[in-house]
Amino acid sequence: MPEKILTVEKLVTQFNTEQGVITPVNGVSFTVYKGKTLGIVGESGSGKSLTALSIMRLIAQPMGNIVSGHIWLEGQDLLQLSTRAMRTIRGNKISMIFQEPMTSLNPVFTVGYQIREAITFHQKVSRKEAENQAIELLTLVGIPAPEKRIHEYPHQLSGGMRQRIMIAMALSSRPAVLIADEPTTALDVTIQAQILDLMAKLQEELEMGIILITHDLGVVAEVCHEVAVMYAGKIIEYAPVEELFKYPKHPYTQGLLASIPSLEMGQGQTHKRLETIKGVVPNLNQLPLGCSFQDRCYKVQQDCKGEQGPPPLEEKVPNHLAACFHPLKDHRDK
Repeated sequence: MPEKILTVEKLVTQFNTEQGVITPVNGVSFTVYKGKTLGIVGESGSGKSLTALSIMRLIAQPMGNIVSGHIWLEGQDLLQLSTRAMRTIRGNKISMIFQEPMTSLNPVFTVGYQIREAITFHQKVSRKEAENQAIELLTLVGIPAPEKRIHEYPHQLSGGMRQRIMIAMALSSRPAVLIADEPTTALDVTIQAQILDLMAKLQEELEMGIILITHDLGVVAEVCHEVAVMYAGKIIEYAPVEELFKYPKHPYTQGLLASIPSLEMGQGQTHKRLETIKGVVPNLNQLPLGCSFQDRCYKVQQDCKGEQGPPPLEEKVPNHLAACFHPLKDHRDK
């Protein structure tokens, strides 16, 4: 069994809004293992990115607040640390790659300066040593002519180059856990493949645990070991990647998988349309009683709408959890 690095237990994050208190992260639990990748998938507004920001303790206060739960990193509960102590952990033992590198990199400083800052904040090294490490990191992430690139500004680099810079910064302290929030969304297909290959290579070399947040199930199938499917702030299905793709248990997961284009569609079957999930993600301050997916689900029954509350996330078959009163059946079910 791989070594556990990060364990999130019943994490709840709330925000105060003009319409009242909403809970975009509602009892989320999962585990990240050494050298393994956990994919977190779901539609926009499902709570994926806010889960990541909660783990990093980057929720803006006083509007937002982590109200309960535990985040265990190598045996240490991050929610019990002071703000100052958390700064020594963030970017050191746990790092994050944000979705759009152009908004994450400071446009008025060279990329070399920004990587050096990340290094010197966590390591007591000289400016020269930090610069040498920055060059090594740029080489590690496949940046050509790194001695030249460290003197350039973000706008002088392509999107793929900027994303590699962000990865270099995130890896500057060799973190135990790397959170990648839609790391390839703004990139073309060729560069996407290069970035994903790079992350897989670095994971193997550094034995990092990775949390990959994405809406692209094709990417999940390629690089992830386990998958957590989120909907309306909760994990509604959690399983090894091959298991989930082959035997989805939740109707929402089934709908997501059905929306993926297949190779057959490009072989003369132009009449076949992609399937969609009807409706939209519910408003978090107007969630229905029972299951949050009930208004969009073709399997909905009366107990899904009952006052007994939402279905619990529980094991349907070994190592496969789903939050559904009427999960999908397969040949293994009695």
